[in-house]
Amino acid sequence: MLLAAWVRMNGGLWTFRARLVGRNRRTPWGRLQTAIYKRYLEQLGGYISLLAEFADEPRFPHKPAGVFIAPYARIGSRAVIYQHVTIGKNDFPGHPRAGAPTIGDDVYIGAGAKIIGRITIGDGARIGAGAVIVKDVPAGATATAAEAVIREPRA
Repeated sequence: MLLAAWVRMNGGLWTFRARLVGRNRRTPWGRLQTAIYKRYLEQLGGYISLLAEFADEPRFPHKPAGVFIAPYARIGSRAVIYQHVTIGKNDFPGHPRAGAPTIGDDVYIGAGAKIIGRITIGDGARIGAGAVIVKDVPAGATATAAEAVIREPRA
């Protein structure tokens, strides 16, 4: 509660984060603010790396609850990111898609979606809830989770 008030008093999560990225985090004051930022996200169950790049403030309709954004991920303008989304990098040496994702402008990412590896999500794409994305998604495309398999009960 106290951490949330501190973050709000300092301009909200995004202003607070932007100032941390822009200043030397090795000073005692910078280390304190970095610890507060990390602790605040930890209380929400999320992690947004200070090394992730954002074109502008993304929209989190349910706060960044459970959201994980890896270092070096790039996210475009006006992205909408719902709860429990993972935007993670692939660290397997020699893997063809090793690295972090690049997400375009006006992208909608539904709850629980996973975007993994050095892939590109095009402008205006929509990622459905629960989808696991490991390949490029073209601009304007919609990617959804696999269709549910429904089996009739045995008699």
